[in-house]
Amino acid sequence: MRRGFIIALLTACALVWTGVAIPLCDYRSPKTDISNLTLNFSYQYHNDPYGLEARDISQGQFDIDYVRLFDIPEYGFDVSFENALAISADAGSTYVITADGNYKRYFSTEQDLFAYTGTSLRSSSSFEKLGLSFNLGVGTGRFTDVTPLAKATRIDEYLAERGSLTDHLHPVDLQVLAREIGDSVSYESLAALLAVIQEVIETSGLVRLGGLDALDISEITRLVQEVGFSRYCGWDLKLGLGYELLDPSGGGNDLLFLGAFNYALATTPRAQLLLEGSFSGPPEILMTHRVDITGSYDYFISNFLSANATYNFSRETWGSEPTNIHRMSLEFILSPLNTANIVAGVFFEYKPYFLEWSVDVQLSIQMDLL
Repeated sequence: MRRGFIIALLTACALVWTGVAIPLCDYRSPKTDISNLTLNFSYQYHNDPYGLEARDISQGQFDIDYVRLFDIPEYGFDVSFENALAISADAGSTYVITADGNYKRYFSTEQDLFAYTGTSLRSSSSFEKLGLSFNLGVGTGRFTDVTPLAKATRIDEYLAERGSLTDHLHPVDLQVLAREIGDSVSYESLAALLAVIQEVIETSGLVRLGGLDALDISEITRLVQEVGFSRYCGWDLKLGLGYELLDPSGGGNDLLFLGAFNYALATTPRAQLLLEGSFSGPPEILMTHRVDITGSYDYFISNFLSANATYNFSRETWGSEPTNIHRMSLEFILSPLNTANIVAGVFFEYKPYFLEWSVDVQLSIQMDLL
């Protein structure tokens, strides 16, 4: 039954095929469910050989980052958590914790307009107490998981480069592969899914004489099962009101004006661009407010090496006095295992009263738990 449907779909779509490759962001998945949990630890120790204790260095950093994004035509939600703990022998310890959660309900399954509600939590060693707010508002936009099409495209690229295909697969074949990969949970076993994938590829008419070999099947299996690889596209814009249940500055509870935007673009399976920003403040928003803007770009260099560039700007304004912090980083991630990474990076930071940018070079180990 499934084979007949696939062949019929291939035949019908081939009649309207234009010969143009499918952009990843044109793919539409009925369900987007992306999650990522990363632990990052680094430590530096230096004993001054001249016996000057002031030049001794003993410091470490421990970070936790968790993101969950879920979206279907009726509703969606997102959860994020970040914890940065820095420990130094001479300066003690500092920490920053942020957590956000939002639930959104679309007005129609055919539209991108939605109403949302959520909470935001902020805690820091520089705050007088915990910050907690309740938020609600409206917005527009959607995100979609394009990982299935990204995996199908990587399979196509591998087979074409190896010579197993005489030419790249037609867009309709890629669409069918993506649909089957995205619907993998409906198969009784991985072998059943691989059998359908192999059938779609071999019925394309582009497979070399003799068909796919054992090495081709092995690499297809690895790409289909690869964890920690995800690509998504879309955007959303939110405007709303919030109420401070707890004010981190120790002041009274205030009504807040809120805004946020998110943007994701995957031009190829190798690249992912992410932009996000938010602002919040009381009615006297020009005197007191917070702004955060983050941009990141990930590039998949090879099966075990990728690069990431990130820029973050944050501003906290109290009594019309702004405090701006700039952070930039460039990291190279080596992944000898699917769940473990070795990261070499350069980090730049500029804070108020700094005379110049701080520069840190770090080598760290990460573990992806989800």
